[in-house]
Amino acid sequence: MRWAVFYMSSSLLVNKQERDRSVCRSIVNACAVVLFGEPYLRESKQLLDMYSRIAEELRHVASLAESNTVSDDYLLFRVDVLSEWLFQLAADTDNDADSIVVQILEEVACSLHKSVYHTRTVGRPGYLLPADVLESFLLAGVSVMDIARLFGVSERTVHRRMAEYGIRVSELYCNIEDDELDGVVREILSYHPNTGYKMILGYLNARGIHIQKAMHRVDHQGILMRTFQLRTVRRRRYSVPAPNSLWHIDGNHKLIRWRIFVHGGIDGFSHLIVYLTAATNNRATTVLDSFFEAVNTYGVPSRVRSDKGGENVLVAHFMVSTRSQNRNSHITGRSTHNQRIERLWRDVFGAVLDLFYTTFCYLETEGLLQTDNEVHLYALHWTFLPQINRHLQFFMDGWNNHRLRTERNQSPLLLWSQNQREGHDPTQVCLIYSQYGCHHDGVTVPEVELPRPLTRVEIETLPDPTTFFSNVINVYCQTVDILTGIFGNK
Repeated sequence: MRWAVFYMSSSLLVNKQERDRSVCRSIVNACAVVLFGEPYLRESKQLLDMYSRIAEELRHVASLAESNTVSDDYLLFRVDVLSEWLFQLAADTDNDADSIVVQILEEVACSLHKSVYHTRTVGRPGYLLPADVLESFLLAGVSVMDIARLFGVSERTVHRRMAEYGIRVSELYCNIEDDELDGVVREILSYHPNTGYKMILGYLNARGIHIQKAMHRVDHQGILMRTFQLRTVRRRRYSVPAPNSLWHIDGNHKLIRWRIFVHGGIDGFSHLIVYLTAATNNRATTVLDSFFEAVNTYGVPSRVRSDKGGENVLVAHFMVSTRSQNRNSHITGRSTHNQRIERLWRDVFGAVLDLFYTTFCYLETEGLLQTDNEVHLYALHWTFLPQINRHLQFFMDGWNNHRLRTERNQSPLLLWSQNQREGHDPTQVCLIYSQYGCHHDGVTVPEVELPRPLTRVEIETLPDPTTFFSNVINVYCQTVDILTGIFGNK
């Protein structure tokens, strides 16, 4: 092991000339002391394996330092891990760690620490602003003023770091050809024809494509039409103090004629959609499952607001049991007062549900779909439910990455994450809301019931529903034919 430590420290000396020379000389002196063979451990096989693992890791770190392909920050991290392993080995053997090896590791770590955090020879150390962090914030649309406020530095410091790293905002955008970009935009518009330019940018950002303009060549007429249709209405400003302080949840029944429900939730502060799923029932357990998926991603909100529908009962019980009683953990009231989610449904219908509503009406007009036929409804759910959920997920990704005019052109995802960094604790948020009661008047519809359950072999004969939307009607007709062959005309 001592030979490995000597090899690592020597590599650091050869390839990192900018480090402090007095520290380097102390490392050389320490290494010269240990040139008298490796110790032999007469211990268990497990300890011998751990000893070999530490020695191998030392050689690996030394080779990384010699190749000069990794940053000093990463090397410092690996040296700290090696020190922990060494002390763990000493604890397992009830012996003191080798003082010479420990001293060498400390000298190497000290040298690396100076290289990482003390780049200047005089004055106070420079504030560490990683280049990748700056790039991610700038791509997300965060201004230099906001970046400076987040890190507690001046705007001049941010500009200096950008100059040191060679970061220019204009160079952060994707180098994509116009024809390729137009093809991506046309694909998005084929799924969401009523989408405006800000939502298009949100869809592109969700795909990792960062640009400034995208629609003037592809949808110039659509831009003019939406401009003439603008009807700006001044409303009272809706205010929520922090992310996760209040979630708005609700169900959308635009497709209830075909026994399909859409369940959604949105953060009141940041406009962040926390979940958006389609299901074939309106049970409370279905809503709770979607709510739990959002909680696992974004945490438990301080309060939840919903209507008085019975599908929200389990969410209400969870919130009261988790956030305690007598603090409005779950607030119920009229749907017209649940404005965040009600306003969202307008965009969801225009971008997603309108397409399926029109498609289902077309199937009924052509005589291909009967709402009182269980086989037709089962085939409809089998074919279109994955398509609806895929479109909803696509819309949610675009929405969470599109820029909001009323929030200084910041995206919902950025608003949520940025204010989470500022230390807002949803458990400490104290709001005063009106107290409403909760009753169990939920909307219930019968679920699809076939003459008998399908066997596994019969299910495998059904066509794959995860196809392109242009082929989805053919898949639906094939599913109806197969189910009719199985059950007859029942």
